[in-house]
Amino acid sequence: MNPQTYKLTFLSICLTLGLLITMSHAKSTTSYILSLEEPEGASVDSAGVLQSLKGLVSEFNGTVTHEYSLINGLSFEIDDSAFTDDARAKMVSLGEKAGVTVNIEKDQDVHTFTGKH
Repeated sequence: MNPQTYKLTFLSICLTLGLLITMSHAKSTTSYILSLEEPEGASVDSAGVLQSLKGLVSEFNGTVTHEYSLINGLSFEIDDSAFTDDARAKMVSLGEKAGVTVNIEKDQDVHTFTGKH
């Protein structure tokens, strides 16, 4: 082999190893939808509660991906290892202190039943 071929082979091996190392350190994230449910007739600062919840998402190294206008809520992505039962409990507790119910569900595809099999 000529020196140019050795260089290209060495470079290809280095790039492949770098990619494999990067992929092995990749974290698994999950997307969630968070919504607030206010009691009937209650006057709650739900915008302030959502702002505080966004702060908690950031505190757990998550990312808010969308804020909804039709429902009082947002979606976020977070590393599976960071979103523990304790993290979920902090979010729910924050809502309870403000007088709202915090619902957190995994974001997933929803299919309707069409009656056709």
